[in-house]
Amino acid sequence: MKLIYKDPGYKYSAESISEFIKQDEFWSEPIFHFFPELIEFKGLFNKSSDNKNIIEEILGTVLELYKSREKEIQSKVISYQENWNRYEKLINERFSSIFEFDTREVFNDLVCNITLNPISPRYLKEHTFDVFYMNSDAGSIGSALHEIVHYLWFYLWNQKYKDSYEQYESPSLIWILSEAVVEQILKDKELDKINPYHKNGNAYPYFYKMNIGGRLLYDYLDEIYKDNSIDKFMDKSYKFMVKNEEEIRSQML
Repeated sequence: MKLIYKDPGYKYSAESISEFIKQDEFWSEPIFHFFPELIEFKGLFNKSSDNKNIIEEILGTVLELYKSREKEIQSKVISYQENWNRYEKLINERFSSIFEFDTREVFNDLVCNITLNPISPRYLKEHTFDVFYMNSDAGSIGSALHEIVHYLWFYLWNQKYKDSYEQYESPSLIWILSEAVVEQILKDKELDKINPYHKNGNAYPYFYKMNIGGRLLYDYLDEIYKDNSIDKFMDKSYKFMVKNEEEIRSQML
């Protein structure tokens, strides 16, 4: 498993930002927080239109934002890459142990795009994911660890269940499980040393408060993870999610 950091340019950032501005506040508000210049586009997207004119206006605004930050982004390409290279061996060793196969043999073409979008999506089939340019070098590793968990998790999941990659995206229950178990998988003493996010949690905040039958969701998942192989953990954790799907979905966001 190897990772290359790149600057994909302002058009990529503009397209990514446009996709999330049209979403609900959970996804769009971080963009407006960091870039109040984009607030004028809030609520303008029409679901029955291609919104071409709005996207073109966003492109112009993002171009100006990018110009004033291009040197910083270019410097992050270098510093993020150097930091990854420093820890690549450790990361492969720990993930090989956790996922119970040699991760050096897969995903040797991962690309992380450094963008202006504070929401950092991943693209499973393309082997790419994004990171916000304001992240620290340590933060870039923390973000990468989170995303790489998904690649490795779904790699094993797909081999096991032979289902469709379309099922691995929101709002699928399979996707919900994959986001929840990031906490169990990254709860590793060696990875904690290079992951600045572990103290505040590796997963979405709502998972930590989620209550199932009077008990925290993570109490259940911790127990299942502790006593099982990764293969059995997939089986048992998913069965648990299916059994409690309604209660879980009602507590999201």
